[in-house]
Amino acid sequence: MKSGNKILERELTKLCTNNKQNFARILSHLKRSFDEWALSHLSKEGYPEVKMAYMPFLMNVENDGITNSMLAQKLRVSKQAMSKTIKELEKLNLIESTPNPTDARSSLILLTPYGMKMVIHTRKKLDSLTKDYIEVIGKKKFFDMIDTLNTIIDMHKEME
Repeated sequence: MKSGNKILERELTKLCTNNKQNFARILSHLKRSFDEWALSHLSKEGYPEVKMAYMPFLMNVENDGITNSMLAQKLRVSKQAMSKTIKELEKLNLIESTPNPTDARSSLILLTPYGMKMVIHTRKKLDSLTKDYIEVIGKKKFFDMIDTLNTIIDMHKEME
């Protein structure tokens, strides 16, 4: 039994080395760093109540509004999760729901003026961060990385 554990331990050690090329580790670290950066900037600008989980919802509300089901489909979340988040965002005065003029069975989600200010501020900060990334790694490497990540995303969509 002990020798079986030694084999497993060696295999685990080999697979768990802290490799700088470990894609999962890189993604995890980048996400954590990005989230910390974003929350810090949002808090400094007067949006301490905003959670990172809200950002995909807010960033995908179009000027003309979007329906709950369209937004859920776009973000690939359940309608239940969508409804819960919408209620939270409405409480924070970031979005509002109004009757859909083209379909009485649904409502449109719109950004409030407060929500618009937050999204505008966030997009400007993201543009600034993008410029910083380009300055650090160069324009070609940056856009090659973006293209590569989009290719990986597309591959995962095809696998579903």
